[in-house]
Amino acid sequence: ILIIEDEKQLCQSIAEGLRMDGYEADTCFDGDEGLELCLVENYDLILLDLNLPGVDGLEILRQFRESDTSTPVLILSARGQIQDKVEGLDLGANDYLTKPFSVEELLARLRVTQRRLLLLQASGDADSPVFQNGKLKIDYAAGCAYLNGEELHLTPIEYKLLCLLSHNVGKVLTHTY
Repeated sequence: ILIIEDEKQLCQSIAEGLRMDGYEADTCFDGDEGLELCLVENYDLILLDLNLPGVDGLEILRQFRESDTSTPVLILSARGQIQDKVEGLDLGANDYLTKPFSVEELLARLRVTQRRLLLLQASGDADSPVFQNGKLKIDYAAGCAYLNGEELHLTPIEYKLLCLLSHNVGKVLTHTY
């Protein structure tokens, strides 16, 4: 995960929280370096502040999306106006989190983003928003699964396997599938 955040203490705090949760995290503190890292390195996810010295976060997002439309980008910003959120999401951000926020909320949003990405990889399409079979319900848009109306707390791998199986009901799948 790449964290582009000019507030060094916040950036290091986020990185430490991510590392404690099992993620690898790179940090940078200005827009110029952040843009270069986005375009040169291959990250699984980018956490992007908008108010950066050098290149602004929205410009980073705009340029990054010209070459990469699949890597998830989560905006972390003090800009809380609806107009800012809409612009960021319209430029291709996957989520927008307004400062101040808790590390727990950030980690939860990362898990949702990962589940959505895993779902798209497993399903190959996102046309069916909900799968229902008996007491099992999978809401692909939300990246959640329910049994008897209660949400299942699955790891990303468990969720991916569940989605794969739900898209192949009635088929025999082997480990080489």
